[in-house]
Amino acid sequence: MSTPVFKFCPVCSAPLTEKHVYHALRLTCSTCSFVFFLEPKVVTVVVVEHKSNLLLGRRNIDPGKGLWSFFSGYMERGEQVELAAIREVKEETNLDVHLENLIGVYSEHGNPHVVIAYRASVINYDVSDMVAQPDEVSELSFFAPETVPPLAFPTDADILRDWQRLQT
Repeated sequence: MSTPVFKFCPVCSAPLTEKHVYHALRLTCSTCSFVFFLEPKVVTVVVVEHKSNLLLGRRNIDPGKGLWSFFSGYMERGEQVELAAIREVKEETNLDVHLENLIGVYSEHGNPHVVIAYRASVINYDVSDMVAQPDEVSELSFFAPETVPPLAFPTDADILRDWQRLQT
């Protein structure tokens, strides 16, 4: 573990120190024995399909500002993964979607994000319903799979590759 992000125990306010607990270095409190577990962040990603095209959003925030990406976001504690995925699409596009199936689960060593990607179709599509949420997405556009522009994240390319494999 590198430099601790948290310095004090959230239970008793004593200083936290690093100690091996359950096969890993963890922040612990020598006063009350609290163990601070840094949990991974679960991210849902949705590949939205409509009439053989993929809907992408141009990111209006960093990282990847200005690049295209699938619709994604953090899952809230206690939220069902599938509902988080549907919520993220609604928040970023104002569209209602139906999840079709799981594309894959992605993680990498040293990265705290676990990405869960789904395919989805648009329910009752009307172009007037589609609105980019400017806090996160500056533009929305459909792309034929072979014309998808460079994507914001390496995982996006992995998801696109795995989505294409599901098409055959």
